[in-house]
Amino acid sequence: MNINIDYFNSKYNVFFDCQYFLEISKYISGNDKYEKVILITDENVDKIFKKNFDFKNTESYKYVIKAGEKSKNIAKYYKLIRFLTSINVDRNDLIIALGGGVVGDLAGFIASTYMRGIDYIQVPTSLLAMVDSSIGSKTAINTEDGKNLIGSFYAPKAVFIDLDFLKTLPQEEFTNGLAEIIKCSIIKDKNLFDLINEEEIYDRNTMSNIIKRSIEIKKEIVEKDPKEINERQLLNFGHTIGHAIEKVSNYSIAHGYAVATGMAMITRSYYKQGLTDTTSYNSINEILLKYKLPICCDYSLENLYKEILRDKKSRGDTLNVIYPKKIGDGRISSVEKNDLRKILKYCFER
Repeated sequence: MNINIDYFNSKYNVFFDCQYFLEISKYISGNDKYEKVILITDENVDKIFKKNFDFKNTESYKYVIKAGEKSKNIAKYYKLIRFLTSINVDRNDLIIALGGGVVGDLAGFIASTYMRGIDYIQVPTSLLAMVDSSIGSKTAINTEDGKNLIGSFYAPKAVFIDLDFLKTLPQEEFTNGLAEIIKCSIIKDKNLFDLINEEEIYDRNTMSNIIKRSIEIKKEIVEKDPKEINERQLLNFGHTIGHAIEKVSNYSIAHGYAVATGMAMITRSYYKQGLTDTTSYNSINEILLKYKLPICCDYSLENLYKEILRDKKSRGDTLNVIYPKKIGDGRISSVEKNDLRKILKYCFER
């Protein structure tokens, strides 16, 4: 099953619920352009998947990074660039990003900048990457000052989603990805929210439908607003506080858990302001707790405030904050930075 994404002039397919190696082999054999294939993965994925990534009529290389957000930095980016130049990679070659969001973000940013752009494909191995980072053409690395501050919008040539990868995930990592699915349902699709809340989501067919719908939601939003000027900002629900939590924790708190906390806290703030209805407020807390996701954090208002001021959704003296008016109806609120502390104060109230 294919999901077609039209991103500017770059149309690409998401090969959904596929046998990834079979489909990648077909893709490469059907493209005479590629002379070298460079697989970028992390040490966790490399331990599990020992498959030989040799493809007919191409030279194959592999680069393994340490797992975790700390590998998404400019030093690792530069080392990989040097690796590519050492093996004479050029625009006739292909990068394969095999891994979770860190691998996809890093490999995608390298592809977007090396020789001003070479082809890459995404093979997400985590639930989080399947529903979020591999879809939408964002690439980035972190700096000491914040998450994803250096990056680009650069579409892959294809995305290959093999649901068998989910069998390899520990429960904590599965839950990490589930937070992003819950986010999609809150901002855009009450029926999806009810499905996650009421059905046995660990059934393969149910999970397949949930992942597919999450990808479709992101596709619909990204195609309308590829550069995150308007509606695409809805996808950042929970991320303004979530990214701050990740940074303050030195990335010891995983992305999905931080976003879940951000969703709960910002919903609490807008509920206290009378802008989110009581039923939705309670339901959001209940679904997060049901899946053992956090709804509060131990960091101070001031610690989060300093990091939030660096948020990419800042516009001069204002910051766009995403909140749910009700489940299935996300809204964008333009907040004066002078009022940000008041918004955050409500977040910390119980």
